[in-house]
Amino acid sequence: MMHKSTADALGSTILAYWDERARTYSNGVRGELSDGRHCAWQRALGRAASGSIVAASMERRTARALDLGCGPGFFTVLLAEEGCEVDAVDMSSEMLDRARANAAAEVPEARVSFHQCDASNLPFQDESFDIVVSRNLTWLMRDPEGAYADWLRVLRPGGKLVVFDANWYRYLIDEQVDSARRSDQERTMLECYDADSVATNAQELRCEKIALELPLTSIMRPQWDVAVLERLGASWVSADEDVWMDIWTESEQAFYASSPLFMIEALK
Repeated sequence: MMHKSTADALGSTILAYWDERARTYSNGVRGELSDGRHCAWQRALGRAASGSIVAASMERRTARALDLGCGPGFFTVLLAEEGCEVDAVDMSSEMLDRARANAAAEVPEARVSFHQCDASNLPFQDESFDIVVSRNLTWLMRDPEGAYADWLRVLRPGGKLVVFDANWYRYLIDEQVDSARRSDQERTMLECYDADSVATNAQELRCEKIALELPLTSIMRPQWDVAVLERLGASWVSADEDVWMDIWTESEQAFYASSPLFMIEALK
């Protein structure tokens, strides 16, 4: 575990980076919400969350969902569309501002609450949520096992944790992965994104520097995640390492082939 002063400094660096990236990330999310990726993600997330939504309905209540590291609100919108009452959390005030605007535009009548807080130290009571979800968040955790423990804490018994992530920056420590990444990206243009929705070269270098200080950059996943969730007491854990083929567009699949998206599901 990091020394407190080191962890605090890294946390400030991470927060400043994502505050800066809020506008371009939001542009990317609005693109996802307006094309076929919306339906693809809705199907994947809906399938994973359906059991918890049905179980809540059978108890004559609305399923309560937690969107961890909500960013500009993509999963917030999808969960609201599924009929959930949603709490969305992020450390970045800039991201939360974008999430509020995107949710208001897409699901204006939805029951959504926003909270600025650390996703690994949640301000919610035990067993508050039927569904806890995240996308591209776990790799950023400075204490990922502690984060998983807190996420399970706020789940109701029988509730579902759904995590989408990838070994995003493994290329920084693995020459073979880096070679494959360079080859993929040299021959593939990521056509689904425009220049106003991606990081600049300088921003990407800053993010790589952050990644080198984070523990999961050097750990092979999702095997690690499955083992940790089982050790923390999840009653059932599954990893889908092929989910990227159902969700990503052809250009995304080609561009990110060296770091394919996986999905982890865990029942409390």
